[in-house]
Amino acid sequence: MLWIEKLHGPPGTGKTHALIERARSEIESGMVPEDIGYYSFTRAAAREAARRISADGQFPHFRTIHSECFRLLGLARHEVMAGAKLRSFAQAFGYELSDLSEDQDAAEHEVRERVLRTLGDYLLFFEEWRKSLLLDTEQAYRSFMRMEDLPEGWSLPVVLKFQERYEDYKRENGLYDFADMLLEILRQQLTPRVRVLVLDEAQDCSPLQLRVIDLWLGGAARHYIAGDPFQAIYQWQGARPELFEARQADKRTLLDRSFRLPRQVYDLSRRIIAGTPAYQPRDAEGYIKRGSASRALEAVERVEGSAFLLVRNRYLLAPLVEELYLRGVPFGNLRGPSPFRGEIAGVVLMLRRFLRNEPLAVANLTHLLEHIPQKPYLARGLKAEIKRRAQGNPGELVRLPSLFDQVTPAFTRLAGGEGYLDLLKMAPPQRAYFGRVIARHGEGALTERPRLLLGTIHSVKGMEADHVIILPDMAKRTWGGWAVDPGAELRVWYVAVTRARQGVTLVDAQQMRCFRWPGVQK
Repeated sequence: MLWIEKLHGPPGTGKTHALIERARSEIESGMVPEDIGYYSFTRAAAREAARRISADGQFPHFRTIHSECFRLLGLARHEVMAGAKLRSFAQAFGYELSDLSEDQDAAEHEVRERVLRTLGDYLLFFEEWRKSLLLDTEQAYRSFMRMEDLPEGWSLPVVLKFQERYEDYKRENGLYDFADMLLEILRQQLTPRVRVLVLDEAQDCSPLQLRVIDLWLGGAARHYIAGDPFQAIYQWQGARPELFEARQADKRTLLDRSFRLPRQVYDLSRRIIAGTPAYQPRDAEGYIKRGSASRALEAVERVEGSAFLLVRNRYLLAPLVEELYLRGVPFGNLRGPSPFRGEIAGVVLMLRRFLRNEPLAVANLTHLLEHIPQKPYLARGLKAEIKRRAQGNPGELVRLPSLFDQVTPAFTRLAGGEGYLDLLKMAPPQRAYFGRVIARHGEGALTERPRLLLGTIHSVKGMEADHVIILPDMAKRTWGGWAVDPGAELRVWYVAVTRARQGVTLVDAQQMRCFRWPGVQK
């Protein structure tokens, strides 16, 4: 007999903590890790939950729903219709798709908002949306016509032709998209055979995902489900507040104290969505400010703590990235390339230390030299010699003077001046950016995780920061959607505001299509 506890938790009230405590209690009561399924919207969140229960425990079912489906089906990464595979399909049939920048590993898959610019973008989005809502094509087409500002060339025959080509291409190449994985799980009735099933952020599940969860509950004894209907913001994949509210439970628990939101942020959030349940904010006043993006960034750089810089639509990120580059602000980017992602900041630091005659392990020097072009800076054979020495004694220390006879005058000239970053294989804007970062924030900025994260509102779902800066501008499509379904759009801005532990800065709008903050004077 399945027993269910449903936890309702407003922002910052500890939904995830409560679920982790219940999973820990199950382990203490005799359950083994293989008995517990913990499903979150990001793999990082699931891994963190496992770590908080047991530092050395192996929890094979702490995953995203898609990741569990990927495992149950025994798929390999090359069988996923994403990235290069999707690019090949688009090229084969002449579809222009905007968002093909990288492959998504199904084991790490998390739901992301789609960029919708071209007819191809809309066709692909429609197919994913239709499957998530478990709708047939014509039924979905009629609903979609009422929801979207549709591109030129949109029609039912065009939709049907895309669908035919897309399904044929996947079948001929043995590929599954992310919705296909869930549908195939239902078709084959595959389950992870867990005795306890924990579902976090349940308000963001689509009807298709909930159908899969219901299948997996068939062999479970207990089910813990947590969510907040006012944070259901994945409406494009079918998430709706009423789906969470309709889930039945034997026990209902209301978490009524926020450990995150100070009073002013709490008050603003409740003005955005009137009728949210009252709960106790954190015992701090907090702040709500207005101003330009530049002044907000200046303010954030002067204070301690983490910060989010958030936009409603992904196309709004580009000008912010440009400004951050020009200002020399260290930042991470949750929805695009970031200068601090990867190893390049470490390479810059390594070069600076080596040029000021600090010793460098020969194994690290090998890595550094891979980022320096041989022509016109290095003598022939230097890279091979250093690599050979690293294989024999990777800890051997090397100083720059010992290589003076194996570097060129061009290297020596740059090494002693401000243009030393020209030695590295980097685009000029990136070199200039790191120069500004070091000039403004010091060399230590190269070793630290950036305090500022740039992203869309959806990209920080489930996260929090001390300071949150929000741009109110929105795309024409989003503006139109607000008129059709105002509740869905209000939930997005509610989520944006409620990420803040200390305060929120509301940036002045740059266009007429923007969110109007209730009860906030400019």
